[in-house]
Amino acid sequence: MITSTYDRCQYRQLVLDNGLNVLLVHDVESRKSAACATIALGHFQDPDACPGLTHLLEHMLFLGCQDYPAANHLADHLSLNGGHVNAWTGTEQSSFYFDALSNGFEEALAQFSAMLSTPLFDQNAIQNELKAIDAEFHMKKQDDLRRLYQVHKETCNPAHPFSKFSVGNQEVFGRFDTDTLQSMLRDMHQRHYYGKNMSLCLVSDLPLDAQEQLCRRHFSGIPIGQNTAPKAYPPLYLPDQLGVVLKIVPLKTARRMIVSFALEDIHQYYQSKPLNLISHLLGDEGPGSLLCYLKERGWATSLSAGGGIQGSNFKDFNINLQLTSSGAEHWQDILFSLFACIELIKEEGVSKWRFEERQKFGQMAFDFHDKPKAIDLASHLAVQLHYYPPKDLLSGEYLLENFSPELVHDLLGQMQPDNMRLKLILPEQETDKRAAWYDTPYAIQALPPALLQKLKSPPVIPSLALPLPNPYVHVRTSLHDVDRRYLTPTKLLEGESFSFWFCQDDEFKQPKGELYLSFDSSAVLEGAGLCAYKRIWTNMVQERLNEDFYQANIAGMHFHFYAHQGGFSLHTSGFSDQQFPMAEQMLRQVLSFDFTHEEFELAKAKQGQAMQNSLLNKPVNRLFNHLSVLMQPLSFALEDMLPIVETADFAQMQDIQSRLLASLHLEAFTHGDWPARQAENFATDLQQLLANRLHANALPRDVITLTDSYRLGVPCQGPDNAVLLYFQTPCADVSCIALTILVEQLLAAPFFNELRTEKQLGYLVGSGYMPYNQHPGIGFYIQSPNVEVEVLVEAIRQFLTQSPDAIAAMEEQDWQLLKQGIAKQLTSRDTSLSMRSQRLWLAIGNQDWQFDQPTRLAQQLLALSREQVLEFCQGLTPTKGFGSVLLYSQHARQAEPSLEGKLITNLLQFKAKANPIR
Repeated sequence: MITSTYDRCQYRQLVLDNGLNVLLVHDVESRKSAACATIALGHFQDPDACPGLTHLLEHMLFLGCQDYPAANHLADHLSLNGGHVNAWTGTEQSSFYFDALSNGFEEALAQFSAMLSTPLFDQNAIQNELKAIDAEFHMKKQDDLRRLYQVHKETCNPAHPFSKFSVGNQEVFGRFDTDTLQSMLRDMHQRHYYGKNMSLCLVSDLPLDAQEQLCRRHFSGIPIGQNTAPKAYPPLYLPDQLGVVLKIVPLKTARRMIVSFALEDIHQYYQSKPLNLISHLLGDEGPGSLLCYLKERGWATSLSAGGGIQGSNFKDFNINLQLTSSGAEHWQDILFSLFACIELIKEEGVSKWRFEERQKFGQMAFDFHDKPKAIDLASHLAVQLHYYPPKDLLSGEYLLENFSPELVHDLLGQMQPDNMRLKLILPEQETDKRAAWYDTPYAIQALPPALLQKLKSPPVIPSLALPLPNPYVHVRTSLHDVDRRYLTPTKLLEGESFSFWFCQDDEFKQPKGELYLSFDSSAVLEGAGLCAYKRIWTNMVQERLNEDFYQANIAGMHFHFYAHQGGFSLHTSGFSDQQFPMAEQMLRQVLSFDFTHEEFELAKAKQGQAMQNSLLNKPVNRLFNHLSVLMQPLSFALEDMLPIVETADFAQMQDIQSRLLASLHLEAFTHGDWPARQAENFATDLQQLLANRLHANALPRDVITLTDSYRLGVPCQGPDNAVLLYFQTPCADVSCIALTILVEQLLAAPFFNELRTEKQLGYLVGSGYMPYNQHPGIGFYIQSPNVEVEVLVEAIRQFLTQSPDAIAAMEEQDWQLLKQGIAKQLTSRDTSLSMRSQRLWLAIGNQDWQFDQPTRLAQQLLALSREQVLEFCQGLTPTKGFGSVLLYSQHARQAEPSLEGKLITNLLQFKAKANPIR
């Protein structure tokens, strides 16, 4: 098995006697153990009369099995052992995955195997879960991606299983009585859940021999099953479904253009990856690129190339563009420029040096990628087991082994106008059809023959040019010596408005690093107007950096320029060798940023559209957004900023940029493979560069005090109702934080079980530990398609009233196990350099300059008594309540619900009068 340079894991691939394909991963540094089982069963295998049956089967496997008949038995076990479980159903596969602390892993595997092997398919559980499936369907009716997906399904070959409705709902399942549904589920499970049709991946700090024993003990009982020949599918598209334009009207404000070319499955070419080079050249964002050309004309704001659906006999190659209003009018001109770029690639792009450059970047990405969490690694590799031979399981998606120019030219030759499907996703188009299930307005029309003919001979565009050799292709891979004085963050340089922290890495041993430059600007105290302009400005800066440093990004040096409460930040990451010079160049560009009218108008339109679309988010997301605005004095509601963005003025933007940059405070942190002298020199250069601007103090990150019980209605689109009940913990010391974390963990699983599984109040049901600016809090939320707000609120309050009794009745062993599990999670090792950097940076922001808060939290949590927890839970009830706020969805022409709490009628005024917690 090909492994990467810095991979310290051990691997073992085996096939059990029942045909189950297994990969075991021993990771001594893993924070948790994880498992994933992937089954070659997706909605393609749904009966024609019952679309969505595979999705229902996925849900049912969680609701009891022969040895563990209780619903959500595995989730309950994992909640006591620091883990969680989830699943998904795709076109041709279903996947189930979980993680747990290692001392709970064997029992979790036993339950996992049992739920996959011997589900009960209890009839009452089936009837109950149909409500959950239906609630999920209704939620997705407001999702533009799902609505677009359905149009795609309806306009492909109806004989291909891709055309099937994949989710299922009450209308579909209501055609069958429960006996019939139960029988169909059992039949589908028996026909597909067998060893040769499944893969399993375990990731754990347990030795490989121990993992193999567990695997054989718990999964050898899965039946061997019968090998069935893969089903041959017809072509995905009929001839009259190519060379067409699909006009689709979205719910959200969107102007998108997707050009799809219909290809055959290309997975067999994974060793040469011919589409990799084409995607790279079409998706380039540097000078001379197609995107640069379109931006200069004010037609597009972003472009990506290479996505698209794929399966066992098809692959769509997509070019996805975000358009401006002008671009929507010039869509034919955009098509001509796209085909001109394809012709340019045919003539100049398929060269050995370009392949070798992509090959080097693939090798670098493979050798130096961040190690994912155990659950993500297991989930990924369980899927890979269905596609790659053992040798290439880890490397198959990264490495390019064979240069095949004839194959690249063949695929470019298939990118013809008459093999194209053009999607125009625009408001206010004329349509004559409505997609089934999602009611999406659309039309499908053949593109005019004259246009298709012209596109076959597009005009030459002189300003289009393919990228030059990447100057960042050669990076230092040897490591600098480590100075043990800098193994925890240390201030290298400090001034009145400047501090620079430095930390070396001696654990992950990669030639990489992370740099955070966080600027507070006293100008943000001017309020919502300035913050609205700041969003436009940071968008313009990021777009310019994307263009100027695109090749650095391709070479593994990433960057992100973004707004935050106090000002703005630049975060760079990746290979350390040229990162400091790059960051300094970027900062010089920011300080002297000279933007054009065109850049301003593009960023203004893009930001305005993003805000308008956020207003159409699903209700529970809207509630979370408003809670964040409510709790933080320097945050502002989209409703307050959107009118300012829409009327923003170029000259005003220039003035605000000057004010933003006039008086700054900088907190900087760098962590990784740099020697201290290099970091000191960089810090000194920064301080000199900013000398005339460093005058401000760091802005306090205050939190609004909730002195009573409040309520706030939030205008929401779509029919679903949603509520979010948030409690602010009285203090923010380590004890209060530990209590809040422990109580949320105690309540999370029973809250989901009671309100989602048993009462079926909605599809989105959950709780969360929710601190704001370091101050702890806890929230409970539900989104429902058919239950009124008052009923949802009452259900939450009733659950909280009863929860102390359940905690008091908890077995002592489970009580101790849960505490130990949370403590282990708090103090577990970081799995990657970026995760370590993020944790240390957060500690600096929290002024945890001993960098030991997780340890102190774990110690405090282990010492908590049940009596302290029960007393805390009393604060979640109205009689002895903590400060709280209830947020709930409001719909047009809907009467104000009858709810407890003081009504907040004006968010800005409420925050202005409230006392902040400093």
